[in-house]
Amino acid sequence: MGITLWVVPCEGDMLKLKRIMDIRPTGKPALETISYPKFDPHITLASLPSPSDISLSQLRESLPKNQSSLKVNFRLVDVGDHFFRSVYIAVTLTPELVEIHRCVHEALQLEPRTPLFPHISLCYITDTDAGHGERQRFRDELQAAGKLREVSRGTVELDCGVEGEDWLSGFMASEVWIVECEGPVESWRVLERITLS
Repeated sequence: MGITLWVVPCEGDMLKLKRIMDIRPTGKPALETISYPKFDPHITLASLPSPSDISLSQLRESLPKNQSSLKVNFRLVDVGDHFFRSVYIAVTLTPELVEIHRCVHEALQLEPRTPLFPHISLCYITDTDAGHGERQRFRDELQAAGKLREVSRGTVELDCGVEGEDWLSGFMASEVWIVECEGPVESWRVLERITLS
C-alpha cells in the first residue's frame, strides 16, 4: 500500500474503539490466520502510490495551516466487500473533512485513492473468510452483544464499556499520523504524529 495519512482519535477513544475491534463472533472461528490483524482505528485521509517521491515534509505541509481538531460522527456500521473495508463505521462527511481531504490531495497533486471516505474499519477479514460469512458474523455479533445501537437516523453508537455502558457516537480527532503500510498489517509503522491545533 505504501505511505498513508490517518486521522486518528485521542488515546482514550482509541482504546475504547479497540475494545469493539477485539470482539469476535461466537461459534465457528475465522479460517485464515491473516483475518483479524491488530491495527489502530483511523480514517485514511490519503494513500500515496508505492513507490512515491513525496517526502515526510511535503506530507506535513500538505495539511492546512492551523488545522483544528476534527469532529468525527458515526453514521452507521456496515459490511464491506474488501479486506480493508470488511466491517466499518461510515462517518458523517462534514465540510471540515471534505476540506482537509481536498487540501491534502491538491497540495500533493494526487488523485484521491480513499474508497468510501470517510470510514473507520473495525476489522480486516479475508475474502475467503468473508465467503463463509465472517464479515456479516462480526457485524451481527456487535448487534447481538448489545454493542451497537441506532440513536437516530444517520447516527449510531458503540458501547465500548468493559463493565457497564460507555457509549461512543464519535470523537474529536486531534492528530494526523503518517503511516508506512508495507507488508503484514501488524508490521505497519507510524512514522510521524502531527498534532492538530
